[in-house]
Amino acid sequence: MVVIARSALGKLRGKYDSLSTTEKRIAQLALNSPSSVSEMTIRELASAAGASTASISRFVKRLGYANYREFTMELAHVVVVDAKEGAKLFKELGEGDSLGVIANKVFHSSMASLEETNDALSEKDIARAVLKLINAKNVAFFGLGGSSVAALDGYHKFVRTSLTVTYHPDYDIQLMQAAKMTKDDCAVVISHSGKNYETIQLVKVLKENEVPIIGITSYSGSPLARAATVTLLSLTDEIQYRSEGLYSLISQIAILDSLFMMTVLRSSSRTQPVLMHVRDVIERTREEP
Repeated sequence: MVVIARSALGKLRGKYDSLSTTEKRIAQLALNSPSSVSEMTIRELASAAGASTASISRFVKRLGYANYREFTMELAHVVVVDAKEGAKLFKELGEGDSLGVIANKVFHSSMASLEETNDALSEKDIARAVLKLINAKNVAFFGLGGSSVAALDGYHKFVRTSLTVTYHPDYDIQLMQAAKMTKDDCAVVISHSGKNYETIQLVKVLKENEVPIIGITSYSGSPLARAATVTLLSLTDEIQYRSEGLYSLISQIAILDSLFMMTVLRSSSRTQPVLMHVRDVIERTREEP
């Protein structure tokens, strides 16, 4: 059996990329062995990480904990997962695995990504994002490569609301859309790495126009996260940048689902009639002539 502290690990992964070198050593110890770190004194962890006790104190406060004891208590509050089927085992996929085992490992990795993303979400940040959406004159979704799937999904959901929304898969058209936006609008920019060159060019144009940006990315220290008005993290098992974000895509879509439902519920008087009308129009297309 292996123990995984979901909420604490979600916070660690969410902040990891913006930590200093010393803080990353501390975080890596907690990520690798949360149960062991939960039993350490602050001096023992400082010694293991090659850091000072003051650095440990600053580190836990940066994660949002009042003190070191609160941090270790959350690490000790664990969810027990079967090591043979657990979320960590995607990295252990092998050619000898049966098809059933491969499916099981992939599903557990997807579930782990969703749990860690949920743990890292800040209600304050979500509230700010929903307010930006509700009050926007126009909402545009931006995403390239794999993230274009999430951007299209977001557009497909929000087009059913009372909001005026836009999305186009072509980069040049996205760039033109960004150039036409103003501070009264809102841009939802999605990127797994948060550092894709074309995406950052879009962000620069949006910033020049003072457009509020909701950034959805896996890395808190990325250029997108730093530039966004509000950043929502889609977390995976990954710590270092990788060329693909297969599991982050699932978390990106879950974040967009959440924003959609919150927007609908917070603007129900405007959105409900639109939703019902859109549903009626779609239903008529399914009727036999």
